[in-house]
Amino acid sequence: MVLHEKYTGASLHFVSVATGHRVRWIAVWVLVVAWFVAQAVNVGGNAVHLILLVAIGLLVYELLAEDAPAT
Repeated sequence: MVLHEKYTGASLHFVSVATGHRVRWIAVWVLVVAWFVAQAVNVGGNAVHLILLVAIGLLVYELLAEDAPAT
């Protein structure tokens, strides 16, 4: 099953699969850097680990998301 199959061209006509891939990877890097900074500054306590959990979730999605079939 393609996870983004439900989207139509009318809703996301300007977003390609490659753009989505880049956006997810940028988000992962931003979240990981934010986690390191929060650890260094010692803010957020244990809740700051949720930032890392979200980054891991994005990576898992990236592994599960299939590319759109060539048309």
